[in-house]
Amino acid sequence: MTGMTAAFLARSLRDRGHRVLAGESAAPVTGGAADSRLVRAGDLFAAFRGERLDGNDFVEEALARGAAAAVCERAPAGEWPDRTIAVVDDTRAALAALARDWRRACGATVAGITGTVGKTTTKELTAAALAARFRTHRSPGNLNSHEGLPLALMSLRPEHEVSVLEMAMDREGEIAGLCAIAEPSVGAVLNIGATHLEKLGDMEAIAREKLSLARSLPRDGVAVLNLDDERIAAAAGDLACEVIGFGAGAEARLRRGETRDLGLEGTEFAVACDGARACVRLRLPGAHLVPAALAAIGVQLALGASLAEAAAAVSAARVEGRLRVRRAASGALILDDTYNASPASVAGALALLRGLGGRRVALLGEMAELGELAEREHRRIGRLAAGCCDALAAAGPLTRPLVEEARAGGLRECRWFERGEEAAAFAAGLLREGDHALVKASRGQAFERLIPLLEAAA
Repeated sequence: MTGMTAAFLARSLRDRGHRVLAGESAAPVTGGAADSRLVRAGDLFAAFRGERLDGNDFVEEALARGAAAAVCERAPAGEWPDRTIAVVDDTRAALAALARDWRRACGATVAGITGTVGKTTTKELTAAALAARFRTHRSPGNLNSHEGLPLALMSLRPEHEVSVLEMAMDREGEIAGLCAIAEPSVGAVLNIGATHLEKLGDMEAIAREKLSLARSLPRDGVAVLNLDDERIAAAAGDLACEVIGFGAGAEARLRRGETRDLGLEGTEFAVACDGARACVRLRLPGAHLVPAALAAIGVQLALGASLAEAAAAVSAARVEGRLRVRRAASGALILDDTYNASPASVAGALALLRGLGGRRVALLGEMAELGELAEREHRRIGRLAAGCCDALAAAGPLTRPLVEEARAGGLRECRWFERGEEAAAFAAGLLREGDHALVKASRGQAFERLIPLLEAAA
């Protein structure tokens, strides 16, 4: 596949009045990075100013690592005759304009994915399913922000027919800004939950932000909406575009039927749409991921697939979710779900643990960015945990009320610890062959460092 070149970058940014120091005009730009340590040969390096670090201080390092081009606010020191360097007033604004120009030049149909939880899994599942019918691009990893999404589009190629892009936010107006760059014609909204409350203030603000994806779609676009979420359902009737609503209720056009939880082997469920019926075998563990599969089916329907084709593609898709299953020396299985934690994702992980065999142990950390709802949501998770596990270890100040509620709910083996290492040592001492341990916390607590302690438990 042929992709963006330094010549395209130079022309796009020069046309907007930026100073461009062009090198080899035919040099390919194969991806994007904002961390100089992660730059690979052929990448575009974007020098963003952050709260703690200024990317402009690392342009020389990125170029030395093989970056084909750089967009920065200060020209780097030294001579770089074979590289293309754009010196701009605002890296974020310049990169957004470049990404929009490139997407339009490629002409791919864009499907945007947003929601409080499950975005990355849904993006991967949707892209894998669409790849059965289209040459499909997807945003790498979790490049989903105002800085990340333009970098994700650097790997788009003219040969791609569809691009599946994850869209996240932590400030007002961010998703509308992402839509202005990517110009999606299909948009899936998975759920609206309590996260980023410290920055956006209340649930209504979060709902407005998430639903801005659907409201940004053109009149001939298609919104794929989870009608089981009351905030999403309330907005569905106000959209000018076509809506494919999914869920368990009778109002859902794409309706989920009987569901069978297969534990770590996945989930089976029936689905119906416009008189057609099909069965799906989702290969990812956890029945809470069924909405991700329904969204993936809905996006395919929006792009012309039949229900049978869409269901078969999702059933055949092999993607990695956030959860990893690891084996301890004791023979116990560790459910490593340490990537992040929100009330919805912790509840889903606990429901998965509840259905497994052996002794069920939960090692939980804090759920971040819940603002004034933090205590209430941690208490709610504590009540859930009491019915889902046989033992609980929790760490961090915010988990004190979680442990209190779990004890009040009848969970006897329930301990709070100040430090994650102490909680992990307690949990490790409980594990035997046939047991299952769930590990989950918000990213800031870095619970991934605790996994080796559990794996070593004999």
